Amino acid sequence: MFFFGNKKKKSAKDLVSMAYKVYNYRCDTMGDDAQVMRKMIEELDDLILDAKLDTPEYESLAKRLETMMLKHGGKIYPLTSWADNVDMIIVAGILAIGVRSFFLQPFKIPTNSMYPSFYGMTAEVYPDASQAPKLPERAMRFLLKGASNYSLYAPESGELTLEINPPNSVAARNGLAKFDMKAVKEYFVWPTYQRNYKFCVGNSEVDLNLPADFSLDSILAKAFNGDPKNDLSEFLRKLSNEDRIVAKNGKLLIKLGNVKKGEQFLNFDILSGDMLFVDRFTYNFKRPKIGDAIVFRTKFCDGMTRMNNGVPDDKYYIKRLVGQGGDTLKVEGSTLMRNGKPIEGSVAFKANSERLGDYCGYRAEGALKDGQTVKIDPKNYYAMGDNSANSLDSRYWGLVPQEALVGKSLIIFYPFTDRWGASK
Repeated sequence: MFFFGNKKKKSAKDLVSMAYKVYNYRCDTMGDDAQVMRKMIEELDDLILDAKLDTPEYESLAKRLETMMLKHGGKIYPLTSWADNVDMIIVAGILAIGVRSFFLQPFKIPTNSMYPSFYGMTAEVYPDASQAPKLPERAMRFLLKGASNYSLYAPESGELTLEINPPNSVAARNGLAKFDMKAVKEYFVWPTYQRNYKFCVGNSEVDLNLPADFSLDSILAKAFNGDPKNDLSEFLRKLSNEDRIVAKNGKLLIKLGNVKKGEQFLNFDILSGDMLFVDRFTYNFKRPKIGDAIVFRTKFCDGMTRMNNGVPDDKYYIKRLVGQGGDTLKVEGSTLMRNGKPIEGSVAFKANSERLGDYCGYRAEGALKDGQTVKIDPKNYYAMGDNSANSLDSRYWGLVPQEALVGKSLIIFYPFTDRWGASK
């Protein structure tokens, strides 16, 4: 009885609360009924306080009040499923914006410049179609690892070719395999870009559309030369020695073999880059520390603006903080030196210095090439990728000003791999 009594009392209070809401929103359009309704609400509230919920007086007054609410409720009462949830949606939205603006911001790693501390998009190639995951496994890999499968089939029998850029223009054209960047809408809503590659089989073209930050170069040698290290230079040498690089109709093509109609000639998965939460709060009260994995906005970095032909490019980057105002940096061998000593503050520094695991060591390139040193201006920072051999960082575009800082990496929350949890 106690449970049902509490439930009835809650329903009575909800009725009074909704009646007040109708009255406050609609009283100016109710005429004389406004005063009548106000009096009914107050009387009902008194009955609740006096514990007279089981009396005929309460039942009668509640019915008359509800009739009045139906008469004047408009869109406020009776509740629709949308009206019932709109307040909650608004509050949730405000809270989400507040959390993102001042505390935590989700961030997705697009590239592998911080590998292996953080993973950008990576690929798993299946040279043998029988090795490719079946549909149930694909669904599980999509949920746990964000894996998307790409498979291409020959529309006819013939020679398989791919257009490439001249080797001396690979860097300027963002890769060996030639592609066009096209605007699309993700999930038919959000505007984004994709790389469009075109394979040719005989007289037919086969399109391959990939995320804008993923290069086909990263799997070419794996897929068509069986090279687990994907050594493009070695692959090109092999193609050249076998006369499989040809010029045709003003295009430079590589011959990838002969295929039969319906044959699968390419199958691979792209795994999602790490998704993490960025701590936007701490740097409002504490200075960044050497070794922090910092996230910053590129539009405040003058060097990036110059590289982008004077147009600020507003993106979020993640790099390792390796220097701050007054510091001097230099690369010796595979070690990054800060103020004349091997840099400290992160496990990635030692791992790079000793080339442990997949850490490739720091490279003396850009502003640090040939033993040069860099002195960092006050109120500025120097940021470098843990994957020094494949990172476009402060060595090339300069300093990160204090106002560019967004926060530091806190937690990797997706995908669900052994990297899940607090960031390094």
